[in-house]
Amino acid sequence: MPIDIFAPATLDIAVKQLPPAPSFLKDKFFKRVQLEPTIKILFDIYKGKRRVAPFVSPNNKAPVAEKIGYSTNEATAPLVSVKDVTNIEDIMKRTAGETLINSGISPDERALTLLAQTMTDFDEMITRREEVMCAQALFEGKINVIGEDVNYTIDFGLTNKGTASVLWDAASSTADPIKDLKAWASQCAIKGYRTPDTCVMSRNAYNAFVDRCMALGYFDQKNFIDVSIKPERLEGGVTYVGRLLDPSMELYVYEEWYVDDWTNPDKPVEKPIIPKGHILLGSTSAKATFYYGCLTFTDPITKAFRTIMNRRGADSWVQKDPDARMFKICARPLPVPQEVDAWFAGKVAASE
Repeated sequence: MPIDIFAPATLDIAVKQLPPAPSFLKDKFFKRVQLEPTIKILFDIYKGKRRVAPFVSPNNKAPVAEKIGYSTNEATAPLVSVKDVTNIEDIMKRTAGETLINSGISPDERALTLLAQTMTDFDEMITRREEVMCAQALFEGKINVIGEDVNYTIDFGLTNKGTASVLWDAASSTADPIKDLKAWASQCAIKGYRTPDTCVMSRNAYNAFVDRCMALGYFDQKNFIDVSIKPERLEGGVTYVGRLLDPSMELYVYEEWYVDDWTNPDKPVEKPIIPKGHILLGSTSAKATFYYGCLTFTDPITKAFRTIMNRRGADSWVQKDPDARMFKICARPLPVPQEVDAWFAGKVAASE
């Protein structure tokens, strides 16, 4: 008996085997992934205090410590969904790269090829949405959920952000990027209890950083940067540019873009994932979790609902007159920077 590639069980296995698309911020800062059996996500935001244990008399009871330092929040994991329609004409046509005449590929085989390509494309689209969500959470401290019939904000209460007192690329600039980085790293350690080990920059922020450091003679100092490490182009628009020794952190330039077609649907705009002129200081050991809410579909055979816990969920059904097969992939992603002040988001150069 041939396998039905569009059967729910088959689709569930297929989406689990999709290779992950590049997602620098997610992979770097949200390494912990948690699948939830609900769409309502409970998470803790840590903003503790450095309390000192009290002195007590040996004849008295020890005081009960007040439970402070975190707050429990609830948010609905946003639904992300992409759908495709394949009609009879699609599976009768030659696909890209297929032999022009007598390829020997049947319509059923061509349908399988189209499904595989569609699944990969949709997964990359959802991954890009997840990366945009990570950038919003880290740089703005909130995620704006805007789409058709949906408009709300998930706010994590980020306070560790600001603008350099003197922009690094200002005309006749007196800016000192190293002093700024040291001050902001200390701020992360004081407010967020983590010392940053990573700095991610937009391209123009990095250019301004290099220009000012050269002007101030930092590159001539052996305790400034590990010059034995050469810039290395990584996957997904990321360049590793070296390591600062003081403050101690790795430096990356992130040049990946996305199309914003929801702020103004009539005028889509291409935007950088890292806002122009901005940098991010962060600790890769800080508490941050990428949650996935559960997904629910109807089973075409039993007519009952089926719920799955996975980073992706796929569904397919057939419509008549005109004959077509619908296919969609869904996800309910929610990145949560739990130690929210362990990061610092700063504007250091022109953003226009």
